[in-house]
Amino acid sequence: MPEQRPHPAAGYLLIEALIALAIVAVMASLLFTTIIQTSQAALLVGDRRQAVLLARSVMAAATVESSIAPISERGNEGPFDWSVTRSSFGGSSAVRLQQVVVTITRRSDGRQLARLAGVEASR
Repeated sequence: MPEQRPHPAAGYLLIEALIALAIVAVMASLLFTTIIQTSQAALLVGDRRQAVLLARSVMAAATVESSIAPISERGNEGPFDWSVTRSSFGGSSAVRLQQVVVTITRRSDGRQLARLAGVEASR
């Protein structure tokens, strides 16, 4: 009886399946990495939007004269810390000009999210 030899391509099916699984695993890891980075970027954009709104509010409170107590130099609101710095412009005139800078940072990591500068006139 003649000796039967296996078909030459019979052993390749398992190797081909393993290579296909490896390729799928690499593609899935790239996809998950992209999704994570996109979600982190979306969270950062949301935080920056809230920080800009807070900076506008603090700037308004810092530059508007009011009978209520003036706003403090530092404070916090939710996950953000804010600070107000003032610096006078040179010159002597009836109206003093001050630069007012509001800086918003994220409390958890100290990252600056917004900085808003304006000019205030005072007498």
